[in-house]
Amino acid sequence: MSLGTGTAPHVLVAEDEVPIAMMIQEALDEAGFRVTCAPDGLIALEESFRTRFDILLTDVRMPNLDGVGLVRQLRASRPDLPIVVLSGYMTNRDRQDLLQLGVPADSILEKPVTLGTLNSVLRRALTA
Repeated sequence: MSLGTGTAPHVLVAEDEVPIAMMIQEALDEAGFRVTCAPDGLIALEESFRTRFDILLTDVRMPNLDGVGLVRQLRASRPDLPIVVLSGYMTNRDRQDLLQLGVPADSILEKPVTLGTLNSVLRRALTA
């Protein structure tokens, strides 16, 4: 599903910090996205089996399954899924792994970012 279809793109947000997840959800709702939040990578992966999402927005550091592991698992079943990473703490190894998994460098963001920037990056990833 793309931005041109008239249907709001559905974003799966994997973020373990509840206040941040709530802020992202509210901002993306207002920007015209449909949003489903998951508190860790494992629940996000389970959600991806139930619902077909248009794009993934994930943190890196999460319990149960981290963002790199989530991206690795999703790439196996949906290699063309647009992915944006937003993390407050990312090692060089995490960044290299994400790049090797096909996440574009301009879709790997470090907190803090403005909600406008996040919106722009998500929309660009959806149309790439």
